[in-house]
Amino acid sequence: MTTTEKIYRTMQELPEPMRHEVLDFAEFFKQKKSTDTPGSGNLAKRIQEHFKGLNAEDIVIPSRQFPRTLPQVED
Repeated sequence: MTTTEKIYRTMQELPEPMRHEVLDFAEFFKQKKSTDTPGSGNLAKRIQEHFKGLNAEDIVIPSRQFPRTLPQVED
């Protein structure tokens, strides 16, 4: 018996309000699947994809704009 057949048989045994809840749940999953884009689930993977091909030697690092130590402020 396939999963679809099992779901169908189980649905037949449920009262109408519970069938509606199951339908809402299934439609939620269907909508979630259609809105997912490749790589949207894993943040690390999205970051890796974003910076793919970036060469660290090509990055210009600007000089410091602030002194290493902050001036002392007296009360």
